[in-house]
Amino acid sequence: MVDASPAERDPFRPPTVPVMVHCLHCDQEYESYLIHWVDETTEADIPGFWWCPTPGCDGKGFGFDIFPVDPDYRDEQGNLMWTEDDDDDDEDYDDLDERVDLEADTEDWGVDVGRQPPPDDIEDDIPW
Repeated sequence: MVDASPAERDPFRPPTVPVMVHCLHCDQEYESYLIHWVDETTEADIPGFWWCPTPGCDGKGFGFDIFPVDPDYRDEQGNLMWTEDDDDDDEDYDDLDERVDLEADTEDWGVDVGRQPPPDDIEDDIPW
């Protein structure tokens, strides 16, 4: 059996079925079949890259710098490229707010930090 070429084994190769894509580097849209392989061995022994076809652009790799335009794009196995969670992002912060109760923490110190009057000379410290 013949081994697959580096381009065929590369995880950032374009999809078999062409789709419209967008490059983050040059902000261009084009069909994914235009993404081309460039043999370029690097210091890390990477044999090459899938490059954006736009002249002068250094965007590399489907799913790295080059993404499908369709947010519902599915790969050859039917998997979504990305997903959104339906959770409210603020929920994580709400959990933190419940765990950190400043009043309770300062009571343990024996100091009433929240109720001390401001110093008399506070106006002198303000530069404007």
